[in-house]
Amino acid sequence: MNTRTFVFAFCLIVTAAARCKLAASDADGALNGQTIFARMEHANATRAEALAGYHVTRRYSVFEPGHPADAELVVGMEFEAPSTKTFRTIETRGVGWIERRVFRGLIAAETETATGHKHHDSDLTAANYEPTLIGTEQRDGRDYYLVAVQPKRADKYLFRGRVWIDKEDFGIARIEGEPARSPSFWIVRAPFVREYQRIDGFWLPLQDETHTNVRLAGEYVMRIQYVDYQITHRE
Repeated sequence: MNTRTFVFAFCLIVTAAARCKLAASDADGALNGQTIFARMEHANATRAEALAGYHVTRRYSVFEPGHPADAELVVGMEFEAPSTKTFRTIETRGVGWIERRVFRGLIAAETETATGHKHHDSDLTAANYEPTLIGTEQRDGRDYYLVAVQPKRADKYLFRGRVWIDKEDFGIARIEGEPARSPSFWIVRAPFVREYQRIDGFWLPLQDETHTNVRLAGEYVMRIQYVDYQITHRE
């Protein structure tokens, strides 16, 4: 693998791993970014206590905008609470080094950060972010608080951007942002969007998409789609 492709692979791995109106309405009363985050953290902890685990099928793909995928990987992922993740390969297609260097690197990084201090250091919590309520929005028939978040430190595992938080149960429905610190000189920009879906009262990933602008290599898109959830509740 030449230098250009190696740099591209490294940039995609680090960027993807580091992976959501102008004024608030008076109708929300005393709520502000801090109180919304506090309720969100409490709701997330309650949901985590009720979740024993789940199985999901993931499809990873890398492509240049407007072009077919250079490579794809389909895996089955088994999550066992509180933090164990097991991956099983279902199908691979396309450029082999992307599957080996990018997809496998991303899975390894996710497995590593699922537990330990890296997990807590990258959580979407008030310990890591300064939240500001900037408005409300309705999407797909549900009402959301729109919260701007600023990381409290320049860390490649944190981001700056906006988060959509459900008004009813304080689940995270969408995140848009960019890394708080570029993970590499080679990455010019890396905006991302993560969308969630509500299943049996749990908010679980639906799709991740990162547009990585790499020096000398151009723009590439990393997309991860999540389908066929099978959820296990705690007894």
